[in-house]
Amino acid sequence: MTLSTRGFLVAVAAVISVAEPGAVHAETRGVFRVGVEPLALEPSPDTPWVGGYVDDAVTAYNVASASYNRAHGYAAGSTMASAPIDRSALGLRATLVTFAPGLELGGEHAMLRFEALLGVSDHVRALGIGVYPIDLALPLRNRTITPYLVAGGTARWLDRTTTDGEIGGLVTLRAAAGVRIGHVVVELGYGMYVVGGVYDGGQLRSMSSYNPAGAAPPPAPDRAVAGGQQSGLVDVSVGFAM
Repeated sequence: MTLSTRGFLVAVAAVISVAEPGAVHAETRGVFRVGVEPLALEPSPDTPWVGGYVDDAVTAYNVASASYNRAHGYAAGSTMASAPIDRSALGLRATLVTFAPGLELGGEHAMLRFEALLGVSDHVRALGIGVYPIDLALPLRNRTITPYLVAGGTARWLDRTTTDGEIGGLVTLRAAAGVRIGHVVVELGYGMYVVGGVYDGGQLRSMSSYNPAGAAPPPAPDRAVAGGQQSGLVDVSVGFAM
């Protein structure tokens, strides 16, 4: 068990220990957050779903690149030559601005949170849901200040606005600490594990059938597939509770 995980469990236990059975009553609360998520997905051979496609795209591109250089007489290192790539060229990076309207159901100290998620950036969109079965709060000062902890996950459909015909997804295991001050909410999240990417089979097939004798170099491999995994994603959001 890591230090961060142990600290999170201790905090959860502390919140539970102060909850008085007589103080629990049913509540329903609406929450709306706007946050920033810096995605930096890096591929590896064992990345779920997208890892195999990444290796296929790297192989297809490097074969096409070498054939293009031979067909045009370009030596390795020439400014006109097409350079080979490795997996790192097919990562996916974006800063998502995420809108998260949600609903919390439960008691004063323990609730269940559901969220709808819409994330946008200059070239990526992510649409899906978040579910947090752990949602623990400690109301203070007549409930005017309420620190809280949540833990759960999100699942989102992912695509790029600059391409058509691809499919993609984004899954996150996330914990967060926040505080409600009156109706204002401030939350700091931590993505313990993030995995996702986008894939276009048509682009990958076109790379495999590329004609190196033509004037154009091989098509960009990240048009066929981009993605990977990430740990330690830190996000911040603000909003309000009703």
